[in-house]
Amino acid sequence: MNYHSPRQSFSRAFHNINLDRNLVFFAVVVLFTAIILARLFELQIIAHDHYAEIAAKEHYGYSELPAHRGEIYIKDYASGENVRVATNSTLDFLFADPTLIKDKKLVADRLVPLIYSLDEARALDQERVKTAVFRAKTGEELAAVKPYTDDELYQNFYKQILDQISSDIRPRIILGSDLTTPEIDAIKALNLAGIEIDQTNTLIAYPPQITDLAHTAQSLGNILQSPPLQLEAILRGKNRYVILKRKLTREISTKIKETIEQDKADNFIGLGLTEEYYRYYPEGQLASNVLGFVTPTGDGSYGIEAKFNTELRGKKGVFETQKDSIGRQITVGDSLIQPAEDGKNIVLTIDRSIQLAVESRLKKAVEDFRADSGQVIVMDPKTGRVLAMAHYPSFDPNDYGTVYEKAEIKLNPEEIDGLVPVKDQENTYWLYRSLDSQDRLMIFRSTLPDGSFIYEHYKNNIGPEAYQNKIVSEPYEPGSVFKTIVMSIGLDDGDVTPLTSINDNGTLKVDEFEIHDVSAKCIGHVSMAQVLAQSCNTGMGWLAQKIGRQLFYNYLMRYGFGQRTEIEFDNEHPGQIAHFSQWADSELVTHAFGQGLTATMIQMGEALSAMANNGVMMQPFIVDSVEKTPGNWLKTEPTILGQIIKPETAHSMTGLMVGAVENGVSHNNAMPDYYIAAKTGTSQTYRNGKPLSGVGTTIATVGGFGPINNPKFVILAKLDRPRSSEWADTTTSNLFKSVAEYLYSYYSIPPDKK
Repeated sequence: MNYHSPRQSFSRAFHNINLDRNLVFFAVVVLFTAIILARLFELQIIAHDHYAEIAAKEHYGYSELPAHRGEIYIKDYASGENVRVATNSTLDFLFADPTLIKDKKLVADRLVPLIYSLDEARALDQERVKTAVFRAKTGEELAAVKPYTDDELYQNFYKQILDQISSDIRPRIILGSDLTTPEIDAIKALNLAGIEIDQTNTLIAYPPQITDLAHTAQSLGNILQSPPLQLEAILRGKNRYVILKRKLTREISTKIKETIEQDKADNFIGLGLTEEYYRYYPEGQLASNVLGFVTPTGDGSYGIEAKFNTELRGKKGVFETQKDSIGRQITVGDSLIQPAEDGKNIVLTIDRSIQLAVESRLKKAVEDFRADSGQVIVMDPKTGRVLAMAHYPSFDPNDYGTVYEKAEIKLNPEEIDGLVPVKDQENTYWLYRSLDSQDRLMIFRSTLPDGSFIYEHYKNNIGPEAYQNKIVSEPYEPGSVFKTIVMSIGLDDGDVTPLTSINDNGTLKVDEFEIHDVSAKCIGHVSMAQVLAQSCNTGMGWLAQKIGRQLFYNYLMRYGFGQRTEIEFDNEHPGQIAHFSQWADSELVTHAFGQGLTATMIQMGEALSAMANNGVMMQPFIVDSVEKTPGNWLKTEPTILGQIIKPETAHSMTGLMVGAVENGVSHNNAMPDYYIAAKTGTSQTYRNGKPLSGVGTTIATVGGFGPINNPKFVILAKLDRPRSSEWADTTTSNLFKSVAEYLYSYYSIPPDKK
C-alpha cells in the first residue's frame, strides 16, 4: 500500500493546477496571435490600397494636382487660324463667415463700394419694375410703380450685404426633396414650428422659427430615419459660409486683398477670396448646340463636351511629401509627384465665318416666319466635313441655366379653363394656342402671398429643349425633299429616265386612300423631270410602285437611312424605317414623298452630299483633329462610305433639281446670277395619331447644293411650324436662298448664269 503525506498530495495538486493554467495561457496566446496575424493580413494585403491612401494623407503632405480641361477650337478658314470656342478661366469669389466678423457695419462700409455695380443693380431693378407693371390691376397700382433712384439702389445693396454678414443663423435650409407620400403626411401631421413642405414637396426648415430644437430633431428623425443629434446640428442653422459676390474682376480682387491685408485690427477676419475655376466660351452662343457645356462638377453635358468628356477632362495628379511626427515636411524624405495629365485639345470642322452667317440668318427667319424653332446644316460634300450646324432658339453655355428663366403671361378665363395638366408635374400645364395644331406653351402656376395665382412660361418658349442638337437627335418626316432620294433610285436602277412620261389624272387610289396632287401642272402627260419639278405626289407614287418594295428599301439602307451616321455625338437618332415586308401598299406610295418614315437632318445632308459628289457618300464628321500629346495632332481623314448611285445618276439628279428651282415649285430658291440644285419639302405633323393641317402645323424643309458644276457646299434648312405660311417654298426657301447667296460670295464663286 502506497502512502502519501498531505504535503505530497498538495504539491501534486498544485502542479496539476499550474499545468492547466499554462495550457490555458498558451491557448490564449496562440488565439491572440492568430487574430493579430489575421488582422495584419487584412490590413497589409486585402485592404492595403485603402490604408496606404490614409497613411499617405497622414504621414505625407498629400494633395491632388488639378488637370486643365482641354480647349475646343473652330476654324477660321479665311485667316487659317483656329479660334477658341471653349477654354478655361479662373476668377475669385468673395465669401464670409458671419460668426467671425465682429464689426459688421465697418466691414460693410469698406466692402460695398468695392463690389457694388450700378449697371447690375439697374438691370435687376428693371426686372422688378417690369413684373410690378405686369401685375398691376388698377391705375393706382400702376402709378405707384417707379424705378429706384441710383442712391436707393446703392442703399438696397448695402443693406443686403449687411444682412448677409450679420446673420449668424441661416434663415432657410432645404432638408430634402425626395420624400415619400407617407413621410409627407406624417410630417404635416406633426405641425412643427419652423418646418414646411412646399408645393414641390420639398422639406424646408426655418431655424429662427424653430421653438423646440430637440423635439423637432427627434420627431423628424423618427420619420426620416435620421440620427436626431445630426438633425439637431443641422437645424441650429449656424451660418458659417455666405457667398457675397462671384466672378470678381482681377482689379476688384486685388483691392479686396489689399483691404484685408492692410487691416491691423483684424476687422476683416471672416472674409475670404477663393479662386473659382469655370469653363469659358469666348464666342458666347456661337455653335453652342454643337459644344454643349460643363457642369459645376466638371462634367461635360451635351454636344462635344459630353462626347469627349474623358479626353477633355484629363487626369488629376498627386503630390506627396513625407512629414515628421509633428507634421513638418522632411526635405530629405521620399516624395512622389504624379503629374496631372491635362485634357486633350480638339479642333472642329466648323467654319467660324459660315457659322456666324448661318446663325444670324436662321434667327431672322424663325422670327420673321414665326416658327417654333429652326435648324441649318452646311456640309462639304467631297469630304463629309460639317461647316456649320446652327439652331435657334439656342443658349449661352457661359450662362446655360437661363433656359429655365420664366416670364409671366396673362391668361383669360377661357385659356385658364383650357389648361391641360402635364403628367407627373404639379402646377404645370400645356396651353394649346391652337386646338388644331401642336402650337403649345408649357405653363407654370404659382401662388402669391394673397392667395392669387400667377402664370409663367419659359422666356425662350422651349426651356431646356434649347440644349438639344436637333440636327442629329430629332427625327422627322422629311416630306417632299425626300422625293430627290426616291427619284435617284428610279433613275439609278433604270426604271425610268428624266423623260419617261406618264398620264397622270391627279389622283392615285391605293388601299382605302386617295393620293391627290396640289398643282394642276401635275395632271396630264408629265415626264419624271416634271414630276420632280412640280412635286407631284401621284407621279412619285407611281414611281415607287414601279421600283418595288425590296429595291426601294435596299437603296434606302445604302443611303444610310434608318441607321446612325456615327457623327461624333452621343445622342444620334437612327430615324425609323420599317422593313419592306411590313409596308402596306399605301405606305410604299407615301414613302415616295417622305411620309410614314422618319430621318434626321444629318442623314438627309449625308444623302444630298452623295448626289453632289458624283454618287459617292462620305462619312459626316465634325471633329477635325485631337491633340493626343502636346504638338501631336491626330487628324480625322475623310472616309468614303461607298458609291451609292452611279455618277451619271448623280448628274441627272443635279439637272432635275435645278429644273425644280428654275421651272418648278422650288422657284423661290432661284438666284439671278447662279444656278443651284434644290428641292422643297413640307411635311405634316400629327396629334393623337391624326394629321394636322394649316399654318403652324408643318415642318418646312429645303435641301440642295451648289455650284452645280463643282459643288462646294450642301445646305439643309428646316423651320418647325412656321405661322406665316405652312409651305416651305414661301418660308424656308428664303432662309435657304440667303445662306446660299452668302456661300457663293464667301467662296468667291463666279456667276454661272448667262
